[in-house]
Amino acid sequence: MGHSLGRVQIALLLVLLLAVVLVGQSVADASMPVSQVSGTGVVLGRASFAYLTGVRVFIAQVLWNRIDPILHEYYSGVPLHKQTYMLTTFNVITLLDPQFEQPYYIGPWILAREGHVDAALELSAKGAANVPDSGLLRTSYAQMLFLYGSDLDEAVKQANVATSGSIRWLDAIEQHDSYGILRAVYMKAGMTDQAAEVLRVIERLDAEIGDQLPAEGHDHNGDGKPDH
Repeated sequence: MGHSLGRVQIALLLVLLLAVVLVGQSVADASMPVSQVSGTGVVLGRASFAYLTGVRVFIAQVLWNRIDPILHEYYSGVPLHKQTYMLTTFNVITLLDPQFEQPYYIGPWILAREGHVDAALELSAKGAANVPDSGLLRTSYAQMLFLYGSDLDEAVKQANVATSGSIRWLDAIEQHDSYGILRAVYMKAGMTDQAAEVLRVIERLDAEIGDQLPAEGHDHNGDGKPDH
């Protein structure tokens, strides 16, 4: 009963926060002049918009900080694909902050494993489009296409971007794990030279951070799936 009440309170809080943001956004929009006759009006409108953008990003972070411990601790024994109760909050977070990475990474797996493959691919593609320099999301989209889609060419395209110099990684461990997936995509496409180059990077990262890598959950066998 306590958990149900908590969820109701969270839902009401989400509605309230969204109402505040949307009303505030309307006020900011209304403050922008139709023409740029008044320079002061333009500056105030832009300042209001920037402020509200910061508010939206802040609220998205608060929501994630609320849900992340639940995802990893309270429901740690529940299979990921059964945690569909997360999806509503994920949607709100990406609405508030379209560049927030984690919902785009976790959400598609929940959807796909519950049989909603088209929705999973759509959400994964949206993440890659909204955060184009994210190695995590580019790799995730390539993996979704590899495992659940039928567009190997697009998977290779995403792999090419993910292995380019324009991509950022959270850390070397994230890059190491992602490169195992990207290597599988290249192997599936018969692109042995690219797969070999990716393997060289993996081996270099192994030498640099091998003692930091968990024993399980990585794609060392090159099939595009986690080993556990």
